[in-house]
Amino acid sequence: MFALLPSLCLAGASSPPGGTQDRLKERLAEARALQQKGSLREAQRSFEALLPELLARTDQADLGAALNALSQMAKAQGDYDRAASRGLEAAEVYRKLADREGERRAVNNIGLAGLYRGDYPTAVRHFEDALALARSTGDREGEIEELNNLGTVYFPQAKYLDALHAYRSALDRIDQAAGAPWHARRRRILLMNLAALFLRLGGYEQALDLYRELQKSPEALAPSEQAALLANLGVLYRRLEDPLKAMQTYRTAGQLFAKEQHRDGEIGVLKNIGIVEALDLGDLQAALGTFARALSLAEGTGNRREAMQVRLYRGETLIRLGDLAGATSDLEAALDSAEELGTTEDQWKALYGLGRIFRQRGRDDLAMARFRQAISVIESVRSNLQLATLKTDFLADKRDVYDALIELFTERPDTAEIFELLERSRARTFKDRLQERARQGGSAPVSLAAVQSRLDPRTLLLEYWVTPRAAAVVWATRDTSGIARIPFSSAVAEEISAFARELASGSGEEWRRASEAVGRRLLAGVEPLARSRFRHLVVVPDGPLSALPFEALQPPAAAGTLLIERFDVSYMPSAAILLRDAPPLHRSWSLPWTRQLVAFGDPLVPPRPTGALPGEGRLARLATSAEEVREIARIVGGGAELHLGAGNSKRLLLGGQARDVPLLHLSTHATADDANPERSRIVFSPAGQDQEPDYLFLKEVYDLDLTGVDLTTLSACDTERGKVIRGEGLQSFSRALLSAGSRAALTTLWRVADRPTTEFMKQFYFELGRREPKSEALRLAKLRLLRSGSELRHPRFWAAFVLNGDGLRPIPRRFAWNGLLAPAALVLLATAVLAGRRKQRPRREGAAALPGPAHFRSGR
Repeated sequence: MFALLPSLCLAGASSPPGGTQDRLKERLAEARALQQKGSLREAQRSFEALLPELLARTDQADLGAALNALSQMAKAQGDYDRAASRGLEAAEVYRKLADREGERRAVNNIGLAGLYRGDYPTAVRHFEDALALARSTGDREGEIEELNNLGTVYFPQAKYLDALHAYRSALDRIDQAAGAPWHARRRRILLMNLAALFLRLGGYEQALDLYRELQKSPEALAPSEQAALLANLGVLYRRLEDPLKAMQTYRTAGQLFAKEQHRDGEIGVLKNIGIVEALDLGDLQAALGTFARALSLAEGTGNRREAMQVRLYRGETLIRLGDLAGATSDLEAALDSAEELGTTEDQWKALYGLGRIFRQRGRDDLAMARFRQAISVIESVRSNLQLATLKTDFLADKRDVYDALIELFTERPDTAEIFELLERSRARTFKDRLQERARQGGSAPVSLAAVQSRLDPRTLLLEYWVTPRAAAVVWATRDTSGIARIPFSSAVAEEISAFARELASGSGEEWRRASEAVGRRLLAGVEPLARSRFRHLVVVPDGPLSALPFEALQPPAAAGTLLIERFDVSYMPSAAILLRDAPPLHRSWSLPWTRQLVAFGDPLVPPRPTGALPGEGRLARLATSAEEVREIARIVGGGAELHLGAGNSKRLLLGGQARDVPLLHLSTHATADDANPERSRIVFSPAGQDQEPDYLFLKEVYDLDLTGVDLTTLSACDTERGKVIRGEGLQSFSRALLSAGSRAALTTLWRVADRPTTEFMKQFYFELGRREPKSEALRLAKLRLLRSGSELRHPRFWAAFVLNGDGLRPIPRRFAWNGLLAPAALVLLATAVLAGRRKQRPRREGAAALPGPAHFRSGR
């Protein structure tokens, strides 16, 4: 895909005073020539050598230009701290000269250094300053440049609406400057960036229109840029499930790359064509021929990395064709090259392929050894959080390697080893975030013994493993554990999905039969379920089970009884949550004047769709949202901070408003995107008048500071839905909230009606106020509906609400005012009584003293 393109500015070319013989002028020109030629280190040395002379001159315009050039070169070499430092020096020089254009260029360089360093707040601040400078001088191109750069820095922060506004503002100004010499180049950069943004937001048709528009102006594109554009367009057609159009576009791109003798581009296009032939068209023989041509090109140009990757693709194709000898040869060659090049991603893929070949040949010991090697390579490299991206799905996913080894182990069960493998295979980036928040090192293996030590005597843990062809559940209590295999297939997966759909939309009692059947399938073999001493159930789901409310299942040992009638149920993306440190003791209570609740609700929405986001429909005003928030505040008591209507601002939450507050409640609209989690979002009121709603995107939720928050409730629809990424799990809001520091999160599995949700939330918070643990409070609220005798007894009204994280602790206890004042009152009373006795001691036989309570009351 095209990368987002920040605008670059060249250093000013002001000349020092003096004649043509001025040696300083010649040396400056030589340094600039070296910079333009790309000899950055030589140019850097030349400019650095000139600085003392430039500092001594009265006219310092050339000093500013030299410092700007040094800032640019440092940035190009990845030395962003030096780039920012030189940019600051240049900006100060230009400021003294009152040269606003030069100052803008310098400030822009500082912003770019911040962008590339990942220091987004600094980048935004300097781009905004540069924008103000451009506008103050009427510099139209500079204004467009800074708006584009602002959009580019908003994009990686998931501030998609801000990016969209910046790009569109820049495009409006470009359209007003038709005929300017820079018009075509600036427009091309912006259209590419807008297309990339629309792809991220799922606006495929809008992205397609932009790419077509770019194709109509080939004079603005170099041939290699046209080819790259077509390659991106091929990816887009594949997203739109049009493989034939993708193939046609790839081939045109390949012809352009070939004409330009751009061999790397040509090889990349051939790989994409081979993937389409293998996966989308099912023509493995054609794919084999395409990969062979790509390999010939790679070997002819000496590109070892491309040759190694093509061997991986061809090896996978040969496995699928049943040519295990040919596949072995390709994969062993790819492994040797990957080890020499140090490319770990390719190493584990080759090892996984070789393990599968040994498995097919019945050499399980050798297969196990290769799978272990692959996992060792995978775990040697840690990566930052990555949300969904388009993948070819041709070579392996990391989770495939763990699944292959787990499947071998389930044939000769070792519960402790299988449990550790399960934990190593899932939610890796989530666990990394937990480690970072706890300021610990890398993720340590999660052992069964460590997890069991954190279970209380009444808790039963169920951790599931699901693949398209096999499944199992590891169960554990404080002192015992076991594993039960579950027969699994695509038909079973559909049975479970159909049951979840019936729960979400049904109205009769048909769900009960499915509840018994699915319960028998998923819970058979979990022996502790029949023991009465267990009251708490903790479930770590996997794959399709992430969308299933276990509370609505009937265990085989108690047909006719739902799990919710015997257990409180909570969920976790990983059992590693159980190993978190307990909150400090001082957080188990709060003083009456401290904040107990921060709540956001009743977002303002426009009367019609704004079109700000692709596919965004009309949002209705939530009729009972404000009532829900106010009633919860009354039930909870203590300090409450409510942000309703126009005050429901996303920026307050981003600013850390909820830190160290026990309860955070969001009553709003939300959208969970099953295809691309980066488009999942929560609605807030507009940031200003006559604007569209503001959105908190899922990626931004991960970056919230929810340290000290005991429970976050997201009272909105579908907030426990999202894309299931193999090896990471469900990309839902609850996972993001837990990553941000909240110890527990209450979310919903499907769309819930406004009024029943409000009533349910009132009951839930009432139970929390009675000091019930969070999961038990949720259970009691659900039972109230289940046993209501009304239509609300159907699971679609209560089973959607699920609790993730720590469910076994109650929210912190709040000391009431009377609890604090009573001791003080008793002290005052005792003091008054003693004082009265001292005064009356000489005349003990006289009038009786006033009773203490009467004296105390008159004192109030």
